[in-house]
Amino acid sequence: MQALDSLMNLPAIALPMIKYAPETGWVFGAAVQGYFRLPEAERVSLIQATGAYTLHHQWYTNVGGSLYFGGSRPWILQFRGGYRDYPDWYYDIGNTPTRKEAKSYTSKRGYAYIQPLFCLPRHWAVGVNSELIYEGKNTISKEIWMWGLGPVIQYDTRDILYYPTSGLFFKMAMLYCEPKLGSACRLVRLSADLRQYLLLNTRYRAIFAWQAYSVFSLSPDGTSTIPFQMLPTIGGDDLLRGIRSGIFRDNALLALQAELRLPVWNFLYATIFAGVGDVYNTDHWNWTMPKAGYGAGLRVSINKAKITLRFDVARNTINNSWTESSAYSYYFTATEAF
Repeated sequence: MQALDSLMNLPAIALPMIKYAPETGWVFGAAVQGYFRLPEAERVSLIQATGAYTLHHQWYTNVGGSLYFGGSRPWILQFRGGYRDYPDWYYDIGNTPTRKEAKSYTSKRGYAYIQPLFCLPRHWAVGVNSELIYEGKNTISKEIWMWGLGPVIQYDTRDILYYPTSGLFFKMAMLYCEPKLGSACRLVRLSADLRQYLLLNTRYRAIFAWQAYSVFSLSPDGTSTIPFQMLPTIGGDDLLRGIRSGIFRDNALLALQAELRLPVWNFLYATIFAGVGDVYNTDHWNWTMPKAGYGAGLRVSINKAKITLRFDVARNTINNSWTESSAYSYYFTATEAF
């Protein structure tokens, strides 16, 4: 137990990262996390770097984190950046694609975003959303540069940032991209993220968590063609696990997901999760049966900041063989999905 306590107190830790999804095959990589408390800050800061390579010859690297500054005028700096070289497939736009054959292309994307947030009374914070995206020329589209700014507002009463047992989180952000400033098109992107965490049983520490998430990528003048890389898509590691990312994309996304988190023993936890959602076109709404993903997983708490090592197994309910809906998805990574 003394060795375990020493491990839980380490300010940094390196973790293996393994996952399987139909869009990537097996993925192997690593994540390095450092966590610390800045002077006079009430919350723990986190910086994480990840890198991975897939058996489909895809690779990516990312670095990001959340820094919490204390003092008489506390503020938060959230940032992320990275690059990927991803042979992938383009499945057209919409929530009911009929094409049996997707188009192959290689995504060479670099991105960076910075969000400074200035804390206000009663758990509120306001700030600036800044984002830069580069997409190299490929067989589907030309070279793309997108750069934008916009406001962001946040409300956060979570008791623990990385494994909350109670509290509410809400964040709304806008991004405006302008061709006169070098962007490929005029774009307004609106996103909203609402999460709640409920402690169902104080003795057994059972937690119910849910998230409602939406993204709208809009052309404000109605004439700009938005690059498909800037359109939201469901599926992936965090949002509607079990659904293949990239198949369903359009200019609006609506999703709802929930988890039941249960302690098993000491630092080991289990979870059951499910989510529903879809993409839509704001000019021609096509309301279809939402796609759903579901599954179960295990969590290992790796330090006293409650940062977890996550293993999930997920499936989906999409009744369409060419989307590989019968395949399971496996995720072995760090931190919670939401």
